[in-house]
Amino acid sequence: MPGKGIQIYNLFPRLLGSIDAWTSHLERIKEMGFDWIYTNPLNYPGFSGSLYSIKDFYRFNPAFAPEGAVDPYSWEPLKAFIDACHDRGLKFMVDLVINHTAVDSELVSEHPDWYKKTNAVVRNLDGHVVFQFPLDEEPPADDEYPEDEFTIEERIAHPSAIDPSDDRIITIWGDLAEIDHVESTDLENLLVYWCDLVTFYLDLGIDGFRCDAAYQVPATTWKSIIDMARGINPGVVFAAETLGCTLPQLKETVSAGFDYIYNSSKYWDFTSPWCPEQYEAFRKFSPSISFPESHDTKRLAFETSGREDVQRFRYLFAAFFSSGVMMPIGYEYGFNKAIDVCDTTPADWESPAFDISDFIGKVNAFKARFRCLNEDGPMKHFEYLNLGILVLRKTSLDNMQHLLLVYNKDWNNAQEVTLDSLSYFLDLKAPISRVDIDTEDVPVEESSWRATLRPNEHVFFFQEKNS
Repeated sequence: MPGKGIQIYNLFPRLLGSIDAWTSHLERIKEMGFDWIYTNPLNYPGFSGSLYSIKDFYRFNPAFAPEGAVDPYSWEPLKAFIDACHDRGLKFMVDLVINHTAVDSELVSEHPDWYKKTNAVVRNLDGHVVFQFPLDEEPPADDEYPEDEFTIEERIAHPSAIDPSDDRIITIWGDLAEIDHVESTDLENLLVYWCDLVTFYLDLGIDGFRCDAAYQVPATTWKSIIDMARGINPGVVFAAETLGCTLPQLKETVSAGFDYIYNSSKYWDFTSPWCPEQYEAFRKFSPSISFPESHDTKRLAFETSGREDVQRFRYLFAAFFSSGVMMPIGYEYGFNKAIDVCDTTPADWESPAFDISDFIGKVNAFKARFRCLNEDGPMKHFEYLNLGILVLRKTSLDNMQHLLLVYNKDWNNAQEVTLDSLSYFLDLKAPISRVDIDTEDVPVEESSWRATLRPNEHVFFFQEKNS
């Protein structure tokens, strides 16, 4: 359909291992209605083994090489896999990581001016960096880091993050070296390096990029990369990973020409106002991609003790909420073990707790039916007296379609719901139908509606105004 939102299947490479095993999954992924395959980074990693700690961008990760490969660093097997995707009408997306490299990358020694510098407090016992502070700041007090236990030295900065719930807790990724996209004295050659890398990826047949921590890289850098890439392939897709960024950061980032951002609906409790409010603020600048879980989260089945009904609804909700949707491998089977960018192996493949592949296929087909589900149009979160009930309306950009979701967010108890005036919630002055993923549409003749919804049950009402 014209304007169809992106539907992405995250084929997590560590869980499958050798690229020989990947193609066997393509038919079932296609049958579920996905149109994109996304993999996490496939480059040769540094000492930590993390997929996101890239030591050599131009060498394939040998962990995914075919069995008995003469050259385990060759990208030719990926080209063949991408061809297999294209043969099935699937496009291929990979992570583009330009905000950091592995600390043991040769780029660190060859191009030190590309990296941020910092003062680091190093623990003498094991050489770990425990604190970083700017070069122009005074060092911390001696009693905090005694000289006999710690050394302060200037070095390449590691990326870090402050725990939002406790600013005393700082995570420092010691396997990473942070790129300086602002004050580097060699910005011109740094940009050339990234443009050459993207050109290399496009030559492999890659159709799109999920841009890791995109808001940590200046929009001017992204714009140069995106414009260059579209000069080679006008249809290339760039999706900005923007989780946790502020509205000003998002506005600046998407000004570079990104096609999509990622949103945080996975973390919503279906009650507090922040999620619909954030959606409304962000949608004006870019359509978004929702997900029920990701490689950065715990498995939903683990969090819910294997609730298949919750697993089903959370995928449906992600497909409802944003124009795009993404799902990691194993979600359809209720896998419990979180996928890890360092440690996951094919031995972590689990016996399915259930199989909701058919359901996911029906959801993706349902999503394709409605323009309002393939756009980030207006969304209204209605206040409702029964706090166990969610009433949420998605509208198309042209305000000609409404889709109203009524959901019992109580997992354990039935809830009564009464909508005294459907026209209050669906105000296009057009016929209303009750719709769902696997039933015929049912016209609603009455002006009101009431029901008892089972735990985790939902209902959709659809309204369309003819032009």
